[in-house]
Amino acid sequence: MAYQYEHVFSPFRFGTVKVKNRIATPPMLACMATPDGFVTREMIEFYQSFARGGAGIVTIGDSAVDFDYARGHFGQLNLGDDGVIAGLSTLAEAVQKYGAKISIELDHSGRLSPPRVINGRNPIGPSPIPSKGEEMMARVEGREVGRVQEMDQAMIDQVIDNFASAAYRCMMAGFEMVMIHGGHGQLLSQFVSPYSNKRTDSYGDSLENRARFVVELLTAVRRKVGDRLAVEYRISADELVPGGMHEEETIEFITMIQDNIDLINVSVGGMIAEPKYITHMAQPYYFPHAYNVHRAEKIKKAVHIPVTCVGSIIDLEMADKIIAEGKADIVAMGRAHIADPAIVNKTYQGEIDDIRPCLRCNVCGERPKDSLPVRCAVNPVIGREIEYRYIRLPEKKKKVVVVGGGPAGMEAALIASSRGHQVTLYEKGKELGGTLRIAASPSFKNDMKRYLEWMIEKTKHSPVEVTLSTEATADSIKAAKPDVLIVAVGAEPLIPDIPGIKKPHVVWAGDVDTGRATTGERVVVAGAGLTGCETALHLARQGKKVMIIDMIGEMEIAKDTTFVNKITLMELLHQHGVEFKTEVKLEEITDKGALVTDKKGKRIEIPADTVVLSLGVKPRQETVNALQGLAREVYVVGDCLNPRNLMAAIHDAFHVAAEL
Repeated sequence: MAYQYEHVFSPFRFGTVKVKNRIATPPMLACMATPDGFVTREMIEFYQSFARGGAGIVTIGDSAVDFDYARGHFGQLNLGDDGVIAGLSTLAEAVQKYGAKISIELDHSGRLSPPRVINGRNPIGPSPIPSKGEEMMARVEGREVGRVQEMDQAMIDQVIDNFASAAYRCMMAGFEMVMIHGGHGQLLSQFVSPYSNKRTDSYGDSLENRARFVVELLTAVRRKVGDRLAVEYRISADELVPGGMHEEETIEFITMIQDNIDLINVSVGGMIAEPKYITHMAQPYYFPHAYNVHRAEKIKKAVHIPVTCVGSIIDLEMADKIIAEGKADIVAMGRAHIADPAIVNKTYQGEIDDIRPCLRCNVCGERPKDSLPVRCAVNPVIGREIEYRYIRLPEKKKKVVVVGGGPAGMEAALIASSRGHQVTLYEKGKELGGTLRIAASPSFKNDMKRYLEWMIEKTKHSPVEVTLSTEATADSIKAAKPDVLIVAVGAEPLIPDIPGIKKPHVVWAGDVDTGRATTGERVVVAGAGLTGCETALHLARQGKKVMIIDMIGEMEIAKDTTFVNKITLMELLHQHGVEFKTEVKLEEITDKGALVTDKKGKRIEIPADTVVLSLGVKPRQETVNALQGLAREVYVVGDCLNPRNLMAAIHDAFHVAAEL
């Protein structure tokens, strides 16, 4: 199938580097280094999986140039210590053996560094201005915000030397490239941006002065490594904040540095001001695909060096089109590689239908920022390659029955079947999908729809025997005589016993999302979790007047999604006029609307034509109990074990089935 995508599979040269194709993995957070900042076996396996899967460039993510002030979170590599070289060398060999070039992002968080991560020190920056985003995240996480120290000349010189020395260590370890992180609100961008740089000396005011730190830094890097390393510079084309860097000035800045770099990596947004600008850096599923291409194209037309484009590019068809149309020279695909590290090879070999789609749920990026190793909602192996890549196939093939055709049931059936077991899946409904069908229903959930369709097709075309419209009973399972029974019957809506709950204008959120129920023009959504908020957005986009009510406080709204996705969701709800009334209890549903009481006991009637219930779910415990003891091995997975989210359901099922 390579001929279909001749542009993306064509080799390319920049600097002294020649890459086999135009696909790179961008610098993604992993949080896998030792406490001292050294390479681990888990890290090697993680990055090697992308090279094995066909990527032309594999970029090691977010590595600190020192551990005094540069770190932004735990689990980063320490490029300020010679002791890191040996591990980096092993990592480079692991990637290069598959024909990929290896790069690494050299980073300094500057004013974004939390004191707890830099041994209690206050962070440094061009000006003593704290980041509003860092302040907000610190409040959410209940931690200290550091007082930003304005960097003096000695500090500036030290950081420049740290970057140059870090690049040299990477070169000594056998890396072909380094990426200098100059975007996303990190230290270098803090100097260049007028939003965060208020200096009046030779490093502030005019663009020429604000760029001076970066120019001196790149000069020092070149002096240290010469042409033996290709240098890529990562930038936010637009910071998207008033008073920040925008495309025109960014292009002017790039022209100042382009003779000292080999490649420009074009991103957008970041932790510049308020956290909402992070969402443009790692676009959730509410955003369009190929979000940043037009910015890369504009920059490419203005500079004489190659351009890398990044941002929600989900497949190689899209990547090939970008390159064919001359909008970029290289395409970086991050989350798509997390979901399926073999995306490049599978495309080349014509196995496109086998590529696991990414949800853009942002679990992969959120966990490392919380000092947790990278994981993926739909790919349980990522970050745990050591644990599962070398697992032995079973000596004895077993007869496995899976009850329930939702995501957990399908995952369990597929993995058990792939290990050679004889698998039968029973689904009482007419089609596979379970509650994932409901979750994927709103118009803005197309990424989830793709994943749902992929799971169903994988299951249908696997050796799994699928029996639809059949409820598994104790008698039918006894008759089947399975060695293993996996129960994945999901959960059902929680419907509280309150006055008026059975009135005709009271409906369940799942029925609204799927179109099985309609609403009036004025809607109260009871429940401010992710489902309730997304149902409210679904209705508001239809022009409905929506209010969300819940007992929880404002900070707890949609807490069951990732931070980045929540920020976007809240912004969209605000844009569509959705109102919130928190810390109130739903007491009764009347003919006129919803009756609630606030913390002080005051009764408030909220007018509504329709009340939509989104108050959570409960396990189908009776069904689970009825199926216990019907096989030598019985496992309960997914929401019927404990209602959580899609990631939990998939991981439950995978970990059980992979051990069979």
